[in-house]
Amino acid sequence: MRKNKITCPDKTCFETEITMQVGDLNYGGHVGNERYLLFAQETRIRFLESIGYSEMKFGPYGLVVSEASIEYLQELFHGDCISISMSIGSLSRVGFDCFHTISTQRNGIKILVAKLMIGMVCYDYAARKLRSIPEDIKAKLEQRISSL
Repeated sequence: MRKNKITCPDKTCFETEITMQVGDLNYGGHVGNERYLLFAQETRIRFLESIGYSEMKFGPYGLVVSEASIEYLQELFHGDCISISMSIGSLSRVGFDCFHTISTQRNGIKILVAKLMIGMVCYDYAARKLRSIPEDIKAKLEQRISSL
Protein backbone atom coordinates (compact mmCIF):
# COMPACT_ATOMS: atom_id res chain seq x y z
CA MET A 1 0.00 0.00 0.00
CA ARG A 2 1.28 3.43 -0.93
CA LYS A 3 1.96 5.97 1.81
CA ASN A 4 1.89 8.97 -0.50
CA LYS A 5 -1.43 9.16 -2.31
CA ILE A 6 -1.47 12.38 -4.29
CA THR A 7 -4.78 13.82 -5.42
CA CYS A 8 -4.28 16.30 -8.24
CA PRO A 9 -6.80 19.04 -9.02
CA ASP A 10 -9.01 18.34 -12.03
CA LYS A 11 -8.15 21.56 -13.85
CA THR A 12 -4.84 21.58 -15.73
CA CYS A 13 -3.19 24.98 -16.29
CA PHE A 14 -0.23 23.84 -18.39
CA GLU A 15 0.99 20.83 -20.39
CA THR A 16 4.30 19.97 -21.99
CA GLU A 17 6.18 16.98 -23.39
CA ILE A 18 9.67 15.64 -22.72
CA THR A 19 11.44 12.67 -24.35
CA MET A 20 13.54 10.37 -22.15
CA GLN A 21 17.26 10.56 -22.93
CA VAL A 22 20.04 8.09 -22.11
CA GLY A 23 21.20 10.39 -19.29
CA ASP A 24 17.80 9.93 -17.61
CA LEU A 25 18.45 6.21 -17.08
CA ASN A 26 19.88 4.61 -13.97
CA TYR A 27 21.73 1.30 -13.50
CA GLY A 28 18.37 -0.52 -13.49
CA GLY A 29 17.79 0.48 -17.10
CA HIS A 30 14.82 2.72 -16.36
CA VAL A 31 14.45 6.42 -15.60
CA GLY A 32 15.96 7.31 -12.21
CA ASN A 33 13.67 8.53 -9.44
CA GLU A 34 15.49 11.88 -9.09
CA ARG A 35 14.63 12.72 -12.70
CA TYR A 36 10.95 13.12 -11.85
CA LEU A 37 11.78 16.22 -9.80
CA LEU A 38 13.70 17.59 -12.79
CA PHE A 39 10.73 16.91 -15.08
CA ALA A 40 8.50 18.81 -12.65
CA GLN A 41 10.98 21.69 -12.52
CA GLU A 42 11.24 21.87 -16.32
CA THR A 43 7.45 21.94 -16.55
CA ARG A 44 7.26 24.67 -13.90
CA ILE A 45 9.92 26.72 -15.72
CA ARG A 46 7.98 26.46 -18.99
CA PHE A 47 4.73 27.39 -17.23
CA LEU A 48 6.26 30.40 -15.49
CA GLU A 49 7.78 31.55 -18.78
CA SER A 50 4.34 31.34 -20.40
CA ILE A 51 3.02 33.89 -17.88
CA GLY A 52 6.09 36.14 -17.98
CA TYR A 53 8.10 34.98 -14.95
CA SER A 54 10.87 32.59 -13.91
CA GLU A 55 11.89 30.85 -10.70
CA MET A 56 14.52 33.53 -10.07
CA LYS A 57 12.41 36.47 -11.23
CA PHE A 58 9.00 35.96 -9.66
CA GLY A 59 8.31 39.66 -9.48
CA PRO A 60 10.96 41.14 -7.17
CA TYR A 61 11.60 37.75 -5.54
CA GLY A 62 12.26 34.15 -6.47
CA LEU A 63 10.64 30.79 -5.85
CA VAL A 64 12.02 27.87 -3.87
CA VAL A 65 10.75 24.35 -3.27
CA SER A 66 9.45 23.89 0.27
CA GLU A 67 8.40 20.24 -0.07
CA ALA A 68 8.06 17.48 -2.63
CA SER A 69 6.18 14.23 -2.81
CA ILE A 70 6.18 11.67 -5.63
CA GLU A 71 3.85 8.75 -6.22
CA TYR A 72 5.54 6.35 -8.67
CA LEU A 73 3.13 4.19 -10.67
CA GLN A 74 5.04 2.82 -13.70
CA GLU A 75 8.58 2.71 -15.07
CA LEU A 76 9.86 4.94 -17.85
CA PHE A 77 12.46 3.91 -20.42
CA HIS A 78 14.80 5.48 -22.97
CA GLY A 79 12.84 7.01 -25.84
CA ASP A 80 9.54 7.25 -23.95
CA CYS A 81 7.84 10.57 -24.63
CA ILE A 82 6.08 11.81 -21.54
CA SER A 83 3.24 14.26 -21.27
CA ILE A 84 3.28 16.33 -18.08
CA SER A 85 0.15 18.13 -16.95
CA MET A 86 0.48 20.79 -14.27
CA SER A 87 -2.21 22.08 -11.93
CA ILE A 88 -1.93 24.67 -9.19
CA GLY A 89 -3.52 24.14 -5.81
CA SER A 90 -4.93 26.96 -3.75
CA LEU A 91 -2.66 29.91 -3.11
CA SER A 92 -1.50 30.92 0.35
CA ARG A 93 0.06 34.23 1.35
CA VAL A 94 3.58 33.01 0.50
CA GLY A 95 3.15 30.01 -1.76
CA PHE A 96 1.22 27.43 -3.71
CA ASP A 97 1.36 23.75 -4.57
CA CYS A 98 2.14 22.52 -8.08
CA PHE A 99 0.62 19.18 -8.98
CA HIS A 100 2.01 17.19 -11.89
CA THR A 101 0.71 14.09 -13.61
CA ILE A 102 3.13 12.30 -15.89
CA SER A 103 1.86 9.90 -18.53
CA THR A 104 3.15 8.12 -21.62
CA GLN A 105 1.68 6.10 -24.48
CA ARG A 106 2.31 2.37 -24.81
CA ASN A 107 0.66 0.33 -27.57
CA GLY A 108 -1.71 3.24 -28.19
CA ILE A 109 -2.85 3.34 -24.56
CA LYS A 110 -2.24 6.30 -22.25
CA ILE A 111 -0.51 5.12 -19.06
CA LEU A 112 -0.27 7.19 -15.89
CA VAL A 113 3.38 6.99 -14.78
CA ALA A 114 3.63 9.25 -11.73
CA LYS A 115 1.98 12.02 -9.73
CA LEU A 116 3.92 14.76 -7.95
CA MET A 117 3.13 17.53 -5.51
CA ILE A 118 5.74 20.28 -5.24
CA GLY A 119 5.26 23.03 -2.65
CA MET A 120 6.60 26.40 -3.81
CA VAL A 121 7.19 29.51 -1.70
CA CYS A 122 8.05 33.08 -2.63
CA TYR A 123 11.57 33.84 -1.42
CA ASP A 124 13.65 36.99 -1.10
CA TYR A 125 17.17 35.76 -1.87
CA ALA A 126 18.81 39.03 -0.78
CA ALA A 127 17.16 39.03 2.67
CA ARG A 128 17.02 35.19 2.89
CA LYS A 129 13.33 35.36 3.94
CA LEU A 130 9.94 34.21 2.77
CA ARG A 131 7.85 36.97 1.22
CA SER A 132 4.21 37.38 0.25
CA ILE A 133 3.41 36.60 -3.35
CA PRO A 134 3.09 39.98 -5.10
CA GLU A 135 -0.60 40.80 -5.69
CA ASP A 136 -0.26 41.15 -9.48
CA ILE A 137 1.31 37.69 -9.73
CA LYS A 138 -1.26 36.20 -7.36
CA ALA A 139 -4.01 37.63 -9.60
CA LYS A 140 -2.39 36.06 -12.70
CA LEU A 141 -2.12 32.67 -10.99
CA GLU A 142 -5.72 32.84 -9.71
CA GLN A 143 -6.91 33.78 -13.19
CA ARG A 144 -5.04 30.82 -14.69
CA ILE A 145 -6.51 28.48 -12.06
CA SER A 146 -10.09 29.66 -12.52
CA SER A 147 -10.07 30.05 -16.32
CA LEU A 148 -9.74 26.35 -16.96
